[in-house]
Amino acid sequence: MRINSHAPVLLSVLVASLMLGGCAKEATGQVAAVVNGDEITLQEVNAELANAGIPDATQKEKARASIVQRLVDKRLLEQQAKAAGIDRDPEFLMRQRQLNQALVLEFYAKRAQDTIRVPDKATIDKFISDNPTNFAGRTIYTVEQIRFAPPEDPAIMNRMKDLHSLSAITQFLDGQGVKYARATSKIDSAQVPAPMMQQVMSLPPGEPFVIPTPQGVVASVIVNKEAAPLSAEQAQPLAVQMMRNQALDGMMQQRLKDARSKAKVDYQTGFAPPAATK
Repeated sequence: MRINSHAPVLLSVLVASLMLGGCAKEATGQVAAVVNGDEITLQEVNAELANAGIPDATQKEKARASIVQRLVDKRLLEQQAKAAGIDRDPEFLMRQRQLNQALVLEFYAKRAQDTIRVPDKATIDKFISDNPTNFAGRTIYTVEQIRFAPPEDPAIMNRMKDLHSLSAITQFLDGQGVKYARATSKIDSAQVPAPMMQQVMSLPPGEPFVIPTPQGVVASVIVNKEAAPLSAEQAQPLAVQMMRNQALDGMMQQRLKDARSKAKVDYQTGFAPPAATK
């Protein structure tokens, strides 16, 4: 009997084709739909249903098909975008990295928070007593504000330290050609860390306080206040959440400190932070 020298190769191709055929994706089990070979899972569908906030089970059943179709349409557009090379665009890749990083850090913090023990009642009561502006002394402040982008010249911010009214600040900014917007807002002392609130309360009446934020610089002056103390029932859960947040922040700062001490970071000349902040 003559053996074909190509038989092993043909057999391998046949086996591979049979395996691929057996692994064809099907809309069954945990898969709600298959879009050009791309699966949409029941987990994705259930997540969309949860986000829709439909409480009634019967209504959920009715909404399921439309939600699946919405996911199918999104997947089709996603596939077209990838075919057009969007997922290889440098700006897309940068944004994708930023979003992935934010999500990883969010889950990392959540996992860390799950390890924090709930404080006992005595500790909670002491925390409430030590932070009156957040609880029994809670106050809602009405503030007039001006908001502006951080000036390129740091000397402008330094000179504002000698200005003691909101009108003086606006006149100064006008003279510097800095554009700003006026607003009226509310500040809830229960949402502000007690040390920061105490600094604000120590200012003379009408004295503005200037706070840099990620959205820009905000100069505020208190024009009215209204007492809004929290009851014991309201204070307890808020105190627990604040304590857990503080504990989480301390934990993450310690982890960052440990990571910095072990890390090897090479900076290009001119990009390294000041030695004190490394």
